[in-house]
Amino acid sequence: MLTDAIIDFFDLAEAEGRLLKKKVVETLVVALLVSMAAAMLLTGLGLILTSLYHALANVLPPSVVFLLMAILSILMAGGILWVAIKLNRRQ
Repeated sequence: MLTDAIIDFFDLAEAEGRLLKKKVVETLVVALLVSMAAAMLLTGLGLILTSLYHALANVLPPSVVFLLMAILSILMAGGILWVAIKLNRRQ
């Protein structure tokens, strides 16, 4: 009777350990994918700013182009921060 309870306890512990391992791996995969997506998003935003800078540099003086790029960068950073705050409040 006692040995059956001990064996059942260790079987349960083993099953829970397997489930924990599976969930940890799934969580790490999701975290890696989110990190990759964030890096790609930031790279894309940087490329957009660079291409806009080069397009405007042909039309406007450099000081005006730098000012516009700074304002656009601040707005983009604010937008990303706003999304992060909204996502954090949902949890």
